Order: sequence, then C-alpha cells, then structure tokens
Amino acid sequence: MRICPNCHAIHDGRKWSAPCPHSSNHLANPEFLLCTGCKRMRDKIVFGTVYLEGEVIASRPEEVMRMIRREERIEQARNHCSRILDINSNGQKMKVQTVNSTLAIHIAKQLKKAYKGRMQIYRNTPGHRPRNKQSEGTVAVKWTQYP
Repeated sequence: MRICPNCHAIHDGRKWSAPCPHSSNHLANPEFLLCTGCKRMRDKIVFGTVYLEGEVIASRPEEVMRMIRREERIEQARNHCSRILDINSNGQKMKVQTVNSTLAIHIAKQLKKAYKGRMQIYRNTPGHRPRNKQSEGTVAVKWTQYP
C-alpha cells in the first residue's frame, strides 16, 4: 500500500483513491509516494482552463467563488485528482486553471445552469501531446454571460 504524504490518498496497486481515516492507522509499513493530483499541483500541470466572462463576475465575485469551490469539493468526492490550481480575476473576467479536464467542464456547466449564458468547449487545445490513448486531453471552456 502506498499513501500520498500531502493529501493522504491511498494507492491499492491499481489506482489512487480518496483518503480513508481508518486505513492509514492499520498499515504496518506504508510506502509514501505523491499521488497523481499532488504531482500535477507540484509541477503546475494544467489539463483544464475555464474562461469566465460576464457581469456576475464583477457584481457577485464571492458567490461565483463559492460556486467554483463547491463544484471542486463535489468533483473531489468522485475523483481525488479534481483540484483547482489557480484562479485569476480581473473585473468582469475570471480564469480558473484545473489539474483535470472534467472539473473545468463541470465548473462552466454550473455557471451556465445558475446564470444562463453560453458555454463553448475546446478539446485538445494547442500544446497538448497525449502520451497514449488513455491520457487525459486538455480542455479549454469558455462561459460568457448574456448581456
């Protein structure tokens, strides 16, 4: 058994899974190794970028941030690698960088659901070189609120 020293995720020999409070106490000699999510955070590897633009970004930034962080928590329950790397805000524009593509798409979908607007998904953006067919591709998602 391997345990991530940062987030305490557990690797069972096949895949990383969310930390379990009881499992780390029962391991005799755990091997410590960074999980995929922590490696991506350390190396600042971005697989998803969300570009947000609209009046709601400037008028209610705290509400938008809460929605983004809530979506991160929901996705982390499904996949421990779903993490936000960076958030930049400038007036009516915001840029959210994630370490997996699924989280980026889900953030934009939630904003579209809450505030309407238009969402565009661009898969395998420039600069992406997949290692194999199972590799996660990069994604850029643009959400624009209607004027």
